[in-house]
Amino acid sequence: MTVDTAPNTGAVPTAPPRWRARRPLAILVVRWVVLLACVVLAFLPTWVRLAQEASDGAITAYIFVLPLLAVVAAQGVARRRADELPIHDRQTDNIVGGIGLLVSIAIKALWLPRYADQYELAHLDVLAALTFFFGGAILMFGLRPVGRFWSVWLLLLALSPLGYRLVAIGLGGGRFAYAAVMVLLAGIAGAIAVGRTRRRGWLGFVCTVSSGLAVAAVMLAVWPQIDITWLQLVPTVGAAAVTGSGFYLTARRGRFDERRPRRLAVPTAKWSPSSIVVSIVAAAVLALVPLPDRTPVAAPTGPPGAASVPLVPPVGFSEIDMEQFDWVRAFFGSRATLTRQTMRADEGNSAWDLRSRPRTVVVDVLSTTNRASLAVYPESTLYRLTNTRTSQPLTIDLGRGVTGALYTSVSDALLLTWTKLVFHWQRGDVFQRVTVISVDNHDLDAAFPQPMPSMASNLGTAIGTLLRGNAISIDDDPEYKDRELLTTFGTGLVRQQWAPANGAPL
Repeated sequence: MTVDTAPNTGAVPTAPPRWRARRPLAILVVRWVVLLACVVLAFLPTWVRLAQEASDGAITAYIFVLPLLAVVAAQGVARRRADELPIHDRQTDNIVGGIGLLVSIAIKALWLPRYADQYELAHLDVLAALTFFFGGAILMFGLRPVGRFWSVWLLLLALSPLGYRLVAIGLGGGRFAYAAVMVLLAGIAGAIAVGRTRRRGWLGFVCTVSSGLAVAAVMLAVWPQIDITWLQLVPTVGAAAVTGSGFYLTARRGRFDERRPRRLAVPTAKWSPSSIVVSIVAAAVLALVPLPDRTPVAAPTGPPGAASVPLVPPVGFSEIDMEQFDWVRAFFGSRATLTRQTMRADEGNSAWDLRSRPRTVVVDVLSTTNRASLAVYPESTLYRLTNTRTSQPLTIDLGRGVTGALYTSVSDALLLTWTKLVFHWQRGDVFQRVTVISVDNHDLDAAFPQPMPSMASNLGTAIGTLLRGNAISIDDDPEYKDRELLTTFGTGLVRQQWAPANGAPL
């Protein structure tokens, strides 16, 4: 028999806190399930809308690849992370996380409606979802652990839908350019994952990018008309898988012993039921905020004949000039064209001009095989419209099942008002957007808006709208001075394309 000679201090052993007594895996699973469920349900309409756009031919399918790349990068950061000290201020976590959720609600409920016309171009609801995910992660896991993955958050934030389009268009805007941007993103994710040292990071980036670009080039050479979704998915995932496997096999070369299992650390942030409640409430609020209505581009069957043939002027008008713009291929596809036809009335009309001067209009015809691009890039994105106020459209029946939208654009810089009549139709596999423009200056040298890449200038208008509201871009008291002119011209233009002399049946 032995005697315990240890001093008796009278202290009663305390049991570990309940949140530490649970198994680490169970704690992580519960928190991740709650967080991911909130993100999915709060933005379910967004994910459905993105899938619909992707099925129509838009490039938004890449959004569903980003979580995979984020996991690749995050697991590399997690494996390099040292054990955390349990130094946390849950009150600070709740404040910062709550602010993130409030910002997410503000983006979707207040900011997004201001840019309803550019919804499919900018997709601010994706930014709201990322902000919600960031704030919810802080509530679930704490500010310090989330901050350790700063490089992954920057990776997700850097490639918003608008940013993705800007970079791809800067690289030429072709199908290979959109695939290349995703491969570059995969290269960054690979560099974060394997970058224990700067040399390994650069090596991972180069290997991922080179292999991904090679796969994309081969796919385009073998299947030139392959769906853009596969070009975004296969080279990206394939490059990440090849690079990751290569680095793993290199690290394990000559080592055949059984690997020692890694211990799963207990989350250092204390269990906070209030954080879960706040996340669920915020998700419910976001789920009730509607998205802008998706108005499909109405494209009735167009006139017979080839889409490449210029439009025939209506009776009483003659074509005086024609111009082609090749830059639209970067926005609307490699087969897209934009033709401007300038037409002038053969005789003056006192109803259109007090001095009976012959009126001049321009007809911009955009042709593309990618119908989804017409919704992504509205008619206004074809022109630089800085300091321009636009009216609400009027619906004009042009005959033959074609319906046009007529509205005015007031340029405060040039002190001019343009009136536009826009309509669509489909000719074979080609979709055409026809824009007829008149100007309230009836002189022969009147200035018409010139088609040109305008995303940069329109971003300035978007920033102004954010700071000052929609008042700077909306004309609340329009004067449709050329409504009769454009209605007569548009009706005659549509009728003339079906004339027997232009190939229409008798």
